[in-house]
Amino acid sequence: MNVYAAIDLMSGKVVRLKEGKAENIKVYSENPLTVIRRLYDEGFERFHIVDLDAALGIGDNFNIISELLKEKGYKQVAGGIRDVQKIKKYIDSGADRVVLSTLAFINPQSLLPMKDKITISLDVKDEIVSYEGWKKDSGLKLNEALSKFSEMGFEEFIVTSINRDGTMKGFDRKIAQNIPFEYRKKVLLSGGVLLSEIKEIEMLGYKGCIIGKDLYEKYFGDA
Repeated sequence: MNVYAAIDLMSGKVVRLKEGKAENIKVYSENPLTVIRRLYDEGFERFHIVDLDAALGIGDNFNIISELLKEKGYKQVAGGIRDVQKIKKYIDSGADRVVLSTLAFINPQSLLPMKDKITISLDVKDEIVSYEGWKKDSGLKLNEALSKFSEMGFEEFIVTSINRDGTMKGFDRKIAQNIPFEYRKKVLLSGGVLLSEIKEIEMLGYKGCIIGKDLYEKYFGDA
C-alpha cells in the first residue's frame, strides 16, 4: 500500500489547516526542504505536496515546490492547478502526478491526453463532492463521481473527508466502507488519517492513504 506524507504549503511555510480553513492554521516549519528530507530519512518515500495559497486563490508556492520536486522520493502536487499549462509546468518540473479537482469537474476532456499523470481529488462533505477549494458543490455523490471518472479512463483518486481533514480523529469509516471494492484499488484515503490506521486501510483494500497532522505532531510538534 502507498503511504503519502502530506506537505501543505502556505506563504512558503509547512502548515496544517483544520477542515481546510485558513483561520485554523498551525505552522510546523519555515523550511520545507528540511521537512521533506527528514521525512524521507524517517522512511517516507511518497509525498503529497499541496499549494494552499493557490488553492485558496491568495498566492503561489511554485518556486518552492519546484525545489521540493528535486528531492528524493515519489511526489504528487496539488492545490489550485486549474489549467493545462500549469499541469504541464509541474510535470516538466518533475512531478510524478498532478492532483486536480476543479478542472476535472469543469473541463475533464482537457485532461484525457495526460490521464496517466492525473489523480482526481474527490473532496466529500455530507456525501456530496465539492471542488474549487471546497467552496462549490458538484451535485454528485462520491460513488457517482468515481463511476463517472473511471469510465473516462482515470485510474487514481484521492477521497478526502472534509470534516475529518486536519482533525486527527481518524479516517472516515462511513465513507471508506461505502466505496465499492472495485474502486478501492484506485483510491487514496485522506482526511484525519492516523499512522496507527495504515494497516486497517490496507486490509480494506485501498491503494493507499495520505497522512498529515498526525505525522507532523509526531515529528514536528511541540513535544
